[in-house]
Amino acid sequence: MGKTLIVDFANFCHRCKAGFSNEGTAFLYKFVRNLRALAAEHQPTSLVFVKEGSPVHRYEIFKEYKQNRKVKEDDPKVAEKFAQVMELKEKSKEAEYFSLKNLEVTVLRHRNLEADDVIANYARFLVSKGEEVIIASTDKDFVQLLAHEDAFPNTHLIKVYDFGTKDFRKPLLGADKTSKLTLSQVVYMKALTGDKSDNIPGVPGFGPKKTLTAIQNEDWDPEVALSPESFEIFERNVKLVQFAAMENEDWCRVEMQRGHWDPAALMIDFHTFGFTSLVKESTLNMFYETFSGMEPAKLPEKVR
Repeated sequence: MGKTLIVDFANFCHRCKAGFSNEGTAFLYKFVRNLRALAAEHQPTSLVFVKEGSPVHRYEIFKEYKQNRKVKEDDPKVAEKFAQVMELKEKSKEAEYFSLKNLEVTVLRHRNLEADDVIANYARFLVSKGEEVIIASTDKDFVQLLAHEDAFPNTHLIKVYDFGTKDFRKPLLGADKTSKLTLSQVVYMKALTGDKSDNIPGVPGFGPKKTLTAIQNEDWDPEVALSPESFEIFERNVKLVQFAAMENEDWCRVEMQRGHWDPAALMIDFHTFGFTSLVKESTLNMFYETFSGMEPAKLPEKVR
């Protein structure tokens, strides 16, 4: 049985830019070191990056979705912030190119789906084949994948690792602090309370405590319990917060690239970029031990 490490690529790159200077090759240096540490800790048999696409269907449902993350034109620091965004994009491209050139890695992207959606569907595909999955991301939405639902067996094979806290996420629990919430309950909870980070307003009057009481009541029917206006918000939010289901035609549209392990090229790049601390024999051996045995990732048949 294999183990696939799925890295939320944009999320990971954003974390890599934190800390000391990102001038020159400093970002790439941090990316390479952090990726090796991540892979060494979890020892996967396959490595996959999933890149961000556009949340087209969510914009169609709610045009204000994630608009709070955009740099506003009247922001006095608009030029500075826009430059920072573009710089991170360029640095991320360099990291992707470096990885594809030197490592056994698979890169996936769907142009019209967010990385979360592709990661969730890909993880469910892998565990349906008996594979273990570790998702590396600070995104809290992946807690949905830890919730049990008959339609998605083998959820026990999925782990979500938050490389910000350096710990695994736990399934959401009910009011008794012992029973795990089902997938439907997790989705309903976020649909009712909203998500400020994604600019999704919740249903008026629903805080965490009231929401838990409602969703754990087997007789609670949102269509009956909520006013028509509130139910409309709830229905919209359910569509926004749950992962989009990918059909065969969606997998056909996934863009895929594969890299291959090349230790000679890796050593040359370390010298070229001036990564003096990485060209030491002891450090190079750690890279070999971490990446040399990786296999090509298992993919749905429609992905080519």
